[in-house]
Amino acid sequence: MDNNIINDNEKSMQKCLNKFIKKINILSQNRLSPCLLDYIYLKLNKKLIPINQISSIVLENNFTLKITPFDSTIKKNIEKSIILSNLDVTTKIMGRNIYVYISPITESKKIKIIKNLKIETEQNKINIRNIRKKSKHKVKNLLKYKQINKNQEKELYNKIQKQTIFYINEIQNFFKKIEKNLLC
Repeated sequence: MDNNIINDNEKSMQKCLNKFIKKINILSQNRLSPCLLDYIYLKLNKKLIPINQISSIVLENNFTLKITPFDSTIKKNIEKSIILSNLDVTTKIMGRNIYVYISPITESKKIKIIKNLKIETEQNKINIRNIRKKSKHKVKNLLKYKQINKNQEKELYNKIQKQTIFYINEIQNFFKKIEKNLLC
């Protein structure tokens, strides 16, 4: 039972780290990619749907993406979602398509990217701590229902804390690596 909690904690934290790395790699790119829009959602029928599932996204050149919504009535909503995403891109609607432009990277743009990466880093540290909180709650319930004793509880808390420290350090180290690459 207690090994399940540790394993589930580890899996959740690893999943969080993997998602963070993928998103940071996309956000820190010096060029456009359709993957840049993977984390942009549109609210349709009270559901959040990724825009890459409701439109075709094609790379026109290194600085331009062309988005063709399957339903042209939602193109203004898609454009608004992109603008609100803080990706530091400009958009333009032409006919059925939405064009997303990224300017060449400058020093001020690097600083803005790093600022967004810091926000993402902090959010993922919070996510790791929330996973820890859920795991500790499970351990507390095991103790409450006398499935483990106090010593086992303490041991589980220590393991959970070690995992938490490890994953927060991984997130921080990855951020520092990306920041260093951007500033060079």
